[in-house]
Amino acid sequence: MFATVARLSKASRAPLTPKRGNKDFYKGTRQAFLPGGRRTGAPGKHVIGGKAKYRLVDEKVRVYVAPPLEEIENSVLKPYVALGTRLNENQEMAIFSKFRTTGGLSPRHFLRVAREHTYAEMNPSAPIQPLKTQPLWMKAQRKLEMMPETPPTIEEVNALVSATDRQPGARFKTRGLRELEEVVPEKPW
Repeated sequence: MFATVARLSKASRAPLTPKRGNKDFYKGTRQAFLPGGRRTGAPGKHVIGGKAKYRLVDEKVRVYVAPPLEEIENSVLKPYVALGTRLNENQEMAIFSKFRTTGGLSPRHFLRVAREHTYAEMNPSAPIQPLKTQPLWMKAQRKLEMMPETPPTIEEVNALVSATDRQPGARFKTRGLRELEEVVPEKPW
């Protein structure tokens, strides 16, 4: 007779995982074992006798930690937007200017506006390239007070921008800002 081989015993088998288990076997994300106890599954239990047919168990009720109410009210981000909310003309133009094509935002228009935004962000003392009129999105941002009416002075810019950010490309952690290329798709016919 041979002795029982240890590798055939239950103790040596690896624990069952969802990939090895049957189609309905799911171990969860192990959130129940975090500090605070079991908060998975139903938050209560059904009761046969008594007035209330369902009782909440405090240990199983889920708890969500939210920031202070003042932070939520003072935040620019809002959780819900009403269906009837419409942007006015300045708010629509502040982001991508006007959509002139029938298909909405064309790649050519997006590339032009992206270049203007990048130039204005990299050169706050002179946000418009020379010999050009002010773009519509910049006028709209100034009306909405998202951008100052007068460009900041060199001293103000130097106070805001650190020495490492003044080097070209340091902000993007690359060797420099490369020029974007415009790709025009060929016609399939």
